[in-house]
Amino acid sequence: MERYTGKLYPTDDILDLFWQAIGRHQGAVRYTIGQRKGLGLAMNKPVYVCRKDMAENTVTVGPEQSLYNRELWADDVNWIAIDRLSAPMRVRAKIRYRQTEWPAAVYPDEWGKIRLLFDKPQRAITAGQAVVLYVGDTVVGGGTICL
Repeated sequence: MERYTGKLYPTDDILDLFWQAIGRHQGAVRYTIGQRKGLGLAMNKPVYVCRKDMAENTVTVGPEQSLYNRELWADDVNWIAIDRLSAPMRVRAKIRYRQTEWPAAVYPDEWGKIRLLFDKPQRAITAGQAVVLYVGDTVVGGGTICL
């Protein structure tokens, strides 16, 4: 990473869900939400990266169930099949390229972001990734997940 970006990514704490330091990471940019392997932790049960705080340079781990969430926020929204979202809408959405589309409700906000509430919790919703919204076979729009 350092050679490619020219930036240094310092080590810092790996935290548990109670904000207790349980290890050290080699730069938060090197970890992915949902990652299990390569954490360098000896735990009595599997743990997964469930949160990264780039401003604080921390990585938080927890059990697999901590990866699931029903809600996300997205910005940089691009509407394709509609001019803008002025009222809540039922859609099918996906947050990964090969993922199945899941039913959700999308809500506009006054700053141009959208709030998406899935009917069923989704695994490892990740900031910086795309969310794509469908109605039937039509791509209604999409945006960048900002949580």
